[in-house]
Amino acid sequence: MEMKIKKKNSSYTGKDNQLAVMLLSPVFLYLLIVMLFPLLWTVYISFTNKKIGTPSEFIGLANYWELLTDSMFLKAVLHTLLFTLCSVVAKVVLGTVMALVINEPIRGRNIFRSLLIIPWTLPTVISILIWKWLYSDVGGVLNHILMSMRIVSEPVLWLSDPSMAMFSVILVNVWRGLPFIGISVLAGLQTISHDLYEAASLDGANKWQRFKHVTLPGINSVLYLSALVTTIWTLNDFEIVWLLTGGGPSNATNMISTYSYIVGFINMDVAKAVAVPILFLPFMIYLVNKVTNKTLVD
Repeated sequence: MEMKIKKKNSSYTGKDNQLAVMLLSPVFLYLLIVMLFPLLWTVYISFTNKKIGTPSEFIGLANYWELLTDSMFLKAVLHTLLFTLCSVVAKVVLGTVMALVINEPIRGRNIFRSLLIIPWTLPTVISILIWKWLYSDVGGVLNHILMSMRIVSEPVLWLSDPSMAMFSVILVNVWRGLPFIGISVLAGLQTISHDLYEAASLDGANKWQRFKHVTLPGINSVLYLSALVTTIWTLNDFEIVWLLTGGGPSNATNMISTYSYIVGFINMDVAKAVAVPILFLPFMIYLVNKVTNKTLVD
């Protein structure tokens, strides 16, 4: 009798597996067509000398070697690393501070929480137009304030001076991405029990000790995940850099994304342009995998 039941159960399991495969097949087929095939085709193109309007020939790793020996590309990599590091650190630190402040029972807390999300909700183009107006050396708000306070004697060339352009772009990126970190950390803070703070206070812990031993462990996973996600977004940021400076002046803000765009759409060198993201694909897969694993664990 038991043998019959086991055989019956195994037959049901087999049918369930077949049904699952049948139902999931369209999804896998869709992913194969939409994701895998374009990826493989892009990899193939990167091994050719394809340019817009001309036939292509297979040239192997020539595009990759040309990239690795191109001083402009290497500078773009350094600029991207600097841009990403400064932006992510600033967003994590300022976002955490902002979340800690608006988590306190202060007057107008709900208003501050609503204002926090405004930079995140504004369309990128609108945000850039606002910042270009603020940065303008002719009638710009920032220069007007600085000159009125006699901090500077002449307008600062925020976007035209190579020494100021990177700082200006980082500032806009931080302003734009700050709400994501702030809201994420605020959500993490609200999951920490007040009993832990009361117990720490009874043990004589001061504000710094409560933050170090209660708050920080409570938001550690949120901070880690938020930092990973914002790192991916910042590495791929194209709109802010391109609309503000176009990679200039004198390539001072030329990033990997803008470099690839210039090579592909201005120089018409499609093969070399697609070789850029392929070169960094393993690193991006690693970051996405870290985010996915962290999400599944939590």
